[in-house]
Amino acid sequence: MAHQSKRHAGNSNLHLHYEDTFRGLPVMASYAPFITEYLERLYETTQLALSDHRQVFAIRFDLRFPDDDLPPESGNAVISRFVDSLTARIQLARKRSERLNGSAHQTSVRWCWVREIGQEGRPHYHFVLLLNRDAFHTVGRFQSERENLYSRIQSAWASALRVPFEDAVGLVHIPANATFHLSQGDPEEMDRYFHRVSYICKAATKDFGSRCRAFGCSRD
Repeated sequence: MAHQSKRHAGNSNLHLHYEDTFRGLPVMASYAPFITEYLERLYETTQLALSDHRQVFAIRFDLRFPDDDLPPESGNAVISRFVDSLTARIQLARKRSERLNGSAHQTSVRWCWVREIGQEGRPHYHFVLLLNRDAFHTVGRFQSERENLYSRIQSAWASALRVPFEDAVGLVHIPANATFHLSQGDPEEMDRYFHRVSYICKAATKDFGSRCRAFGCSRD
């Protein structure tokens, strides 16, 4: 058996995980090794969401940059702006629903993201969002005239990029099998979720040579 390094070559503070499960949950073994610390934070963030809410709606999506444009700033200012904008839009939607209906389920906004370098050296983000399922249970239709979770994500990304909403069309990508309805009493759905989203924790394509962080998540 080939030697398996225990630490990431690009960042010796990070440890590598080669097994096909993590904390008893399956991971996408074909993408091993994973970064142990990222798996741990993904697991913790998910558990915090489930401690907030009886049922959790989770969605994984990708954020891309326009073909002819990359953010001029260093660091992760663009993803920070996205998180702030999306959180504000989600909470505003809950307040509007409460005003219209007299009451509305509230939600915490928990998330994890990773920054990766793809083809031609272009960065992109993978994002996992966790919300109260009683407040949000679907992403909505992509071309809907009504505001929905997808349009809020696109609006937040447009705001983060500082471009018009229309210019962000196609820059938010939701892959197949990317939404999940989680609860403590449904281990099969939790297995499906963690296996699917473990992909973002793979060691490959992470960039540690720039001043940009490769991983971020919501805090307690």
